[in-house]
Amino acid sequence: MHHDRYIPKPVQKPLLNLKDRLGLAEDYPAMHRAIVQGFKFDTVASIAHETGLSKTEVLNALNLPHWTVVKKRKHRCFTTIESNRIYALIEAITAAEALFEGDLHEAVNWLKRPCTGLGQRSPFENLNSFFELQQVLSLIHRLEHGVFS
Repeated sequence: MHHDRYIPKPVQKPLLNLKDRLGLAEDYPAMHRAIVQGFKFDTVASIAHETGLSKTEVLNALNLPHWTVVKKRKHRCFTTIESNRIYALIEAITAAEALFEGDLHEAVNWLKRPCTGLGQRSPFENLNSFFELQQVLSLIHRLEHGVFS
């Protein structure tokens, strides 16, 4: 009787999602502290770099006028409310990235397009409140489970 020798497959590194690539804390106390203290100004540039979006597209998704960022350069940090919006954007991108099995380019393209499940608004246009973020995440969850909206 011939037995093949078992050769284990090499361990693959898990794909890093946007949160990981931005170096954001996963634990609640650290993330809460970062949001309350305000994300650093360069967070927008980092999101733009990682996603391939322009800084203007990121600011539009955050519903932050460009002059706000210019003003923040002096303080080097966003307010708690602005940081909360930034976190919502990161959550939406991370969830969409999972939906598209790690394909960030496809995830970002999907986030830009109008969706029937969001009243013909794009997910990026639905991140200005907690309620809107919940709708975007709910839509992504439904799509992951094959419930088309």
